Amino acid sequence: MADELGKSEKPAAPGAEKLGDFAHRVSQLLIDRLAAHSARGDGKLTARDIQAVVNAYTYDQDATLRGLCDSAWSGLQQQFEESFYSRMRKFPLERLIVARFVHLLPDRDKDPIPGRTLSRRVIPAFIQALHQMVGPELFDEYEDRAREMIEALRAREGGSLDWETLHERPVAQVLVNDILIYITRYFLDVAKRRSWMVSFFERTMPSAKSEAEKAWHFGDMEFHKLMSALYKELAETLFDVEGRQRLEQRYDAGSLSQLEQMLAGLAQDQKRVLNNR
Repeated sequence: MADELGKSEKPAAPGAEKLGDFAHRVSQLLIDRLAAHSARGDGKLTARDIQAVVNAYTYDQDATLRGLCDSAWSGLQQQFEESFYSRMRKFPLERLIVARFVHLLPDRDKDPIPGRTLSRRVIPAFIQALHQMVGPELFDEYEDRAREMIEALRAREGGSLDWETLHERPVAQVLVNDILIYITRYFLDVAKRRSWMVSFFERTMPSAKSEAEKAWHFGDMEFHKLMSALYKELAETLFDVEGRQRLEQRYDAGSLSQLEQMLAGLAQDQKRVLNNR
């Protein structure tokens, strides 16, 4: 029976069901090992016998267990990759934009630290605010462009495509910069937009579940942390000679003037916020 368990495969089940199936098969294999040990003796198992079986029931020593683990791990990796690719295909533009400030977010299932990190709850609020500023038609257009970019890269690079650094690709940077430069028109009055975003985020963010989350708020400084991260790359490019030339080749003078005005306004408003703390 043990060998049959090692060879036979049940249809892959999603998520927790797949883990439950794996746990059942591992448990059944241990029962088989104990039964086999018992059959070699008088049908009884002492505490020492059980401990001996358990000690030998490890990934390194039990080939059948090793096969089960390797198969399950391979299946979980494949499922994760397929799920990840599916999410990327569905909302790639949002993910590329969020990548600009992801370093400010705590790890998943970790609480934010007031004054140091943002809560992951800002993501859905930010996406909703972005949709309102960009508008559905233009956002859908750029979402389609992002999907086409990813499919083209996957077709060319396949499994070697590095999803963690995808946002660093020049074509991805251009897509995100297009959106960020477009919405600068809404931040020419920084104080007014800051007040709007603080209020909007507090109303729109998902409810806090932990005490640490309840103690964290999206306020004026959190707004500036977010905006500084979003525009850091563009600001550095704008004030670099070669980078400025690349921007001038893609964007008109009015758009770049608005970008400069917004960046200056952000710096001035941040000083005012700090002085009023």
